[in-house]
Amino acid sequence: MESSFNAFVYGNSCLPQSVTSLPAYTRRPSPQLRARREMTEHVAELSSDITNKRAKPWATLRVYSQAPVGTLPTFVEGEKITGSVTLDAGMSNSRHISCVKIIVRGELSTGVREVDRVTFLEASTTLWSKDAHATRQDGMHWPFSIDLPREVSASSGTMNYVQAYALPPTFMERNTRACIRYNLIVHISRSKFREDNNLQMAWIYILASRPDPPSQLRQLAYQENSPLLGPEVDLKGWYTLPSAKVYGTLFKNRVIEVTLKLSLAQPLSYTRGSVIPLSLTLSSTDSQALDLLSSHRALTVRLRRKVTSNRAQNLAEFNAPWNATQLTEPIIDIADAVWWQRPGSTSSNETGINSTTLSKVILYKEMEGEILLSKSLKPTFHISHFGIEYSVVVLPFDTTGFVPSTSAQKIYNGPIIEQRVEIMTMFPKGPRPISHSPPEYQGQSTDTRSFPPSRASLRGR
Repeated sequence: MESSFNAFVYGNSCLPQSVTSLPAYTRRPSPQLRARREMTEHVAELSSDITNKRAKPWATLRVYSQAPVGTLPTFVEGEKITGSVTLDAGMSNSRHISCVKIIVRGELSTGVREVDRVTFLEASTTLWSKDAHATRQDGMHWPFSIDLPREVSASSGTMNYVQAYALPPTFMERNTRACIRYNLIVHISRSKFREDNNLQMAWIYILASRPDPPSQLRQLAYQENSPLLGPEVDLKGWYTLPSAKVYGTLFKNRVIEVTLKLSLAQPLSYTRGSVIPLSLTLSSTDSQALDLLSSHRALTVRLRRKVTSNRAQNLAEFNAPWNATQLTEPIIDIADAVWWQRPGSTSSNETGINSTTLSKVILYKEMEGEILLSKSLKPTFHISHFGIEYSVVVLPFDTTGFVPSTSAQKIYNGPIIEQRVEIMTMFPKGPRPISHSPPEYQGQSTDTRSFPPSRASLRGR
């Protein structure tokens, strides 16, 4: 059976994952479970002849982690880096050594210039030094155990202003210039006029971020596999945004107005591999417009990702305030919401005219929805002048027969509503979230293992 660590780091998909495609994880505190996990030995070596693969190594770095064989060592927030350094005392390369250090380094790079690189983590531990030890240890073997900090200090705003940040996760994407990388370096110092040596190994860091628990009523719904209560009942379970009005022309013969009121489940932090529950109420005096614009084909609500960075233009501005936020990479729409009519709600097919008073009647359409979050999402984080942000956006209606009146929506397709949210790596305490979307929506994904279980699948157990 696949261990919980492997499921956390690499997911359940057989497809190759990027180094930060790390699905949601719940820590198992039981010592017995931890003891059963097999540790993988990751090895890096230095030989006297780098052109000969069979040459005997004179320096060996061993690191132990729970990552699978053949992958980089991987460590979750709160874990230690353990391993050893061994030098072959019988080889000439091991002579004239004055000091052996192990260095943990974390770097942010957003470009090729010096100003684009920030070292936010550098911790050095001396394993052996000529001055402190009269003789070298037998076999020149030194074990080590390094505690990783949960927070680091890095420049922010101006290069001379330092702020504390959570230690960020490894971030490397093929189509993104910016990256966050970690290295473990063995620095071997020699006496004067002799060349030093470095032996290094890249490793992966996983941020363990957890949302606060949802409302008691939502936890009860997850526990009992029952429908979620809406914003009008579960007041603490929803965050309702200010209403937005949409104006446009319907079938080229009349101007209509539709009001949208969007609610997101709160807290506004969600675990990858789970869902973002949504509630949407549309209102209008035009029943035909209401029916048309409430269809799942017309509604476009998405999870959007932004990779942001502030940059100095040149080295002369190194100590000057950095530029306003610049999007270093294109905005990416990650996932679309799915919608269905709220059970028990009614929608009117009337003309919207009160036959007695001849006044217009406001009609309502109540919808439930959710955004399914893949396990491979990168979590929200920010370090120095770089970060990943997410938001839920409502885009202009896209349906035949309706033309928006606002020029910005016509030309730029800008959001009608936008709300920033956070994506985290661990499930909140309490019952795990489940999907409430109908089975036909769950079946649209080509890899259903990337998404949370649905109510229908749980009822079938």
